[in-house]
Amino acid sequence: MKLAAVILNYNNASECIEAVKRIENYPVIDAVIVVDNASSDDSRERIGSFFEMLNAKEKKYGQETSEDDNFHRFMLVNSEKNGGYGAGNNLGVRYAYEVLGAEYVIIANPDVSFSEECALRMTEALAEDEEAAVVSAVMKDDSGGSQQTAWMMRGWLSELLNSGPLSRRIFSSAINYSPEYFSGKEICEVGAVHGSLLCVDADKFMSCGGYDENIFLYCEENVLGFKMRAAGYKTLLLCNESYRHEGSTTIKQSFKGMTKRQRIRQRSERYYYRNYLKAGALKMIFTRIFQGVVLFETCIAQMLGKI
Repeated sequence: MKLAAVILNYNNASECIEAVKRIENYPVIDAVIVVDNASSDDSRERIGSFFEMLNAKEKKYGQETSEDDNFHRFMLVNSEKNGGYGAGNNLGVRYAYEVLGAEYVIIANPDVSFSEECALRMTEALAEDEEAAVVSAVMKDDSGGSQQTAWMMRGWLSELLNSGPLSRRIFSSAINYSPEYFSGKEICEVGAVHGSLLCVDADKFMSCGGYDENIFLYCEENVLGFKMRAAGYKTLLLCNESYRHEGSTTIKQSFKGMTKRQRIRQRSERYYYRNYLKAGALKMIFTRIFQGVVLFETCIAQMLGKI
């Protein structure tokens, strides 16, 4: 098997099913795996029934390509607990790699749309560069405008500045790639890519340990980029391919409220600073002070939004 797609679900069966419908007729994708992250609603039953219908239809028309009677193109993998984004996607990639023998795995949020051509080009980019381990395309919003999809691997201070809404704008040119870096190129090497859609070389991903499961949510992209670079692998961006991302609806649905999401983000940031960027005690004290200011700004913004 060459390519599998992994979609993570938590209490969001409707959106997850719609995501599968968008790619179910992509021949380039050999298997679609939904990992249910211990949903507390009826997601498993709904997705399971939907997959039974899809697999029965494919079997009826002779579309399943495996001689293994236990193989189905659409598979539901159930996690025993909700360990977050990293743990859930690790489970899906591990299943695709170890059980199905996939060479490449697309990791996609339920709220993204991508073409079959985009999926094909991502796998080709990995196949053509033996040092490449991760690849993505340009992320666009609902209106078709490009969003920040890739960024450089930053040090502690640059990462801290990037975490504040105001400082991120003030120091944008110093902590991000310039537009000229991507101009006129079909493919670029970058530090990290957005986690809403990416394709990984399954063997390299697993050899690096995948996502850090000590992080429940946020900062997973930085950790993955850090791990890949430390192992001598490249992260790539396809500048001429794009996908649509509907504004992190999955996260907003699971964690309502800007302040709550900011607290989770800051906890992950502190873990990343300590364990990967090796920030010492003084830097972590400054981090706490800076994050307190950012959290206050977030609380004010949330209150104003309710007025």
